[in-house]
Amino acid sequence: ALGEVGRGVDPPRGSGGGPPDGLRIHYPPSTIRRRAAARRSPPMIRPGRHDPVAGVLWMVAAAASFSVALALVRHLSATFSIFEIAFFRLVLGLVVVAPLVFRLGPGALRTGNFPLYCGRAAFTFAAVYASYYSITLIPIADSVALQFTLPIFTALFAVAALREPLHPHRLAAVAVGFAGALVIVRPGFAEVNAGVLIALAAALLFAVVDVSTRFLTGRDRVSVVLFYGFALQLPIAAVPTALTWVTPSWSDAPWVAGFAAAALSAQICLTRSFAAAEATLVSPALYLRLPASAVLAFVFFDETSSVWTWAGAAVLCASTWYSTRRDAALAASRRGGG
Repeated sequence: ALGEVGRGVDPPRGSGGGPPDGLRIHYPPSTIRRRAAARRSPPMIRPGRHDPVAGVLWMVAAAASFSVALALVRHLSATFSIFEIAFFRLVLGLVVVAPLVFRLGPGALRTGNFPLYCGRAAFTFAAVYASYYSITLIPIADSVALQFTLPIFTALFAVAALREPLHPHRLAAVAVGFAGALVIVRPGFAEVNAGVLIALAAALLFAVVDVSTRFLTGRDRVSVVLFYGFALQLPIAAVPTALTWVTPSWSDAPWVAGFAAAALSAQICLTRSFAAAEATLVSPALYLRLPASAVLAFVFFDETSSVWTWAGAAVLCASTWYSTRRDAALAASRRGGG
């Protein structure tokens, strides 16, 4: 495998030894070019820690925060446009996250993934708008259940873009969880209206966002990912918000603040979840939004849930629990064997 004299490269450091007396190993030109290209092209995702339990717990917290935010969107939509409601979320998020980033120093925002951040911001804004708008057209529980197709889209995108393994137990959890969602919204599928299609579109868009979040948190700090997420969405949201602006009254302030805090909490927990574990594992935990949303819909809007809602929720919780336990066992086995 030795090539031409004079076209040599030093062996990789830390490879268990080096050439004696400063000698250099000579490789064929094709090998040199291939290795140089590999150094210029980083892997799809930086190998990082995989903590299944922490990842799922962060996602459970995200599910609870999302549920609160959706209930408050329904309340605020009687006064404000969806654009303005989303704008409130962005402003508070930027106010909270910016000091954390700036404290790291002027180089904290340096990244080689800025184009991806821009694309992620556009997809995030579109996904949030579609999700919020759908609950003004159909019941909250129906919208949430329809968006349970998210893990299916996420699993497909994660396998294709991040090369994450799709273990059989994760695939089973996704399938069983989706079956549970179908149990809950069984009567709702008789009519396909704009709200149904918009909710499904939100799930597809969020799947792209989730996979890109997993990619970016493997390369940049979580606070940087959050900062770019909020900052780059602001210009997108500014124009439609200005065209539909309604100045909040003092009586609106607690509801606006509560919504913005819940939405920010959901984003932080979601990002930390993807930083802790693989997307195909943690995404099914978002199924827990359904029982949480059903409770809030009953409390705030007197929406009652049928026995099918709770039967389906039990299936969803069981699928998440099984996936978490199985993945935790596999992670422990890999650590023990390594």
